[in-house]
Parts: sequence; C-alpha cells; structure tokens
Amino acid sequence: MSADADRLREAFASRQLDRLIGLMDADVTWRGIQPPGEPVPHCHDRDEVRGVMEHAMAEGTDGRPIIVAEAGDSVVVDPRVEPPPPVDLHQVITFRAGRIVLIQDYPDRASAMAAIRPPVASPA
Repeated sequence: MSADADRLREAFASRQLDRLIGLMDADVTWRGIQPPGEPVPHCHDRDEVRGVMEHAMAEGTDGRPIIVAEAGDSVVVDPRVEPPPPVDLHQVITFRAGRIVLIQDYPDRASAMAAIRPPVASPA
C-alpha cells in the first residue's frame, strides 16, 4: 500500500471525522451519484464535504470504510454505510501531493474498479 492509502486507512480506523477531513485539500471535489430527475450532488471544497458528513452523522448514518483496491494515486473504497444506500456505493479517492483532491462516487464496485484501471489499447 502507498503512504496515502496507509494514512487514509488510519483515518478510517480512528473513526474521527477531523482526521479524515485533515487529509483533504482545501479545494477537494466530491461528486455523488445522480438521483433520477435531480442534479448530481457536488461538493466544491473541504467545508462542504465536512458539512455533508456531519449532517449524515447527525441523521444516524454510520460507515466503516475499507480500501478494496489501489492504483497509482487513487484508491477504491467500500464505505460500508449503515443504513445501506439504495445502490452498492463505492468511491474512488484520488490524491495529489499527499492530499485528497477528488472523491468520486460510483453505483457499484465494478464501475469504481474500472475507473482506476488504465484503458486497454486496441491492437493496430
């Protein structure tokens, strides 16, 4: 595992929101999954991400996230959210210079895994 993934795993294990938020770049982006008929949920900075997470916790949402894959500067996370969301939510978390710069939600593990795999070149 990379140093970034190790620090992320430690933040998850601590169960302290401040440790996770502390890994994020001030301008982190979090793109959610588009609910039918609604715009894509989108956070544009660390304060917005904190607000969403604090609101979810206040509503009783809990998570025990684990890293399930890693490629380059990105990791795939299974958030293991309770109560479970209506989709098999997985996230790709991308680091730059040791800071989380992007959290991208996916509706299942397969699509999150596909997002971190390099494209296969077609034979000429």
